[in-house]
Amino acid sequence: MPPRSMESPFSTRPGARRDHRIPLHLQGSGRWGDRGRFRAGRLLISIPLLFLLGGCTKKDTLHTLDRVQLRDTVAAEATLQVDSGRGWIAQPGALTAVDTAGRTVARVPLALKGTPRVLWRAGGRWYLRADGATAVVDSAGKALGTRRSDAPLARDPRGVWVYTATRNGSVMGLAPESLVPRWGWPDAGSPVSAIAVSPLGDRVYVALAGSEAHDVPAAIEVRDALSGRLLSTFGTGAAARVLVAGPDGTLYAVVGGSVRALRHGPDGLRQRWSKDFGGIGHSDPDAVRVSPDGGKVAVVAYGRELHLLAAGDGKVLEESKRAPRDAAWDAAGRLWVLGAREIRIVR
Repeated sequence: MPPRSMESPFSTRPGARRDHRIPLHLQGSGRWGDRGRFRAGRLLISIPLLFLLGGCTKKDTLHTLDRVQLRDTVAAEATLQVDSGRGWIAQPGALTAVDTAGRTVARVPLALKGTPRVLWRAGGRWYLRADGATAVVDSAGKALGTRRSDAPLARDPRGVWVYTATRNGSVMGLAPESLVPRWGWPDAGSPVSAIAVSPLGDRVYVALAGSEAHDVPAAIEVRDALSGRLLSTFGTGAAARVLVAGPDGTLYAVVGGSVRALRHGPDGLRQRWSKDFGGIGHSDPDAVRVSPDGGKVAVVAYGRELHLLAAGDGKVLEESKRAPRDAAWDAAGRLWVLGAREIRIVR
């Protein structure tokens, strides 16, 4: 048997078998400086990147007045409504109200599948969306009406109707106590992506997603609430996913990753400002919450981030990327921000 070669595996002699692994006792030594500098360089590059990514997920500049600790972790899809100093949290199987001390002070059982999303509360009734359907329940949780549709809905501030639309773009008026259809306008030739009603209840804003088949562009139609007559049209370029009418008459539209503030002019709607939240490190908005006085706007991306804007110019005042579930304003103009284990009350 020939003798085993004593050639070092790290020999540089031509033809020798080479092993490029760094010996443990030489790692970090000067002999391997080039390789060490390369690895250190990669580390130095990675540190700022990790800092930026990590910092973005935890950034928080909200001026917190109070924190309400919750006994249990709320569902990721939970939503929030506020009334009389209580925060109502919608979770699977129930609506639960907590006071500012975190105590459960009321509970409304719900016979709905999944996690319900609160749309609004009016006339002692809750309007909820869950499992592809919309339901109205009384203060005890009894179902008063259900509509098997995920079409957009809007509340009539006068309490006369609940507005919705068909897939072909026909706006309908539903009875608020049962969600039974009572009337409808002619088809617009395009699906409706969002709907809202003016503070006085005299105008209905209808966001058309657009239809190439019917040559209908994406736009917001302004219609007379009484007759359905088209008053004006504002082109959006893409479907508006959210429409919210503020108390001062400003209409807020979410188009893609941007929030646009629109005001009425002599010839219809005009854009007052636009704020973009899309791109790397940001999430497209899911909801817009306007303060009672119309002075501030909370833009929420569910479970990801929240931005508090000045309604006049869209300037970002405060923000948080600590995965807010939802947010809602109270009558005093304070913003309640729902987190996984707490509610923060922001001035």
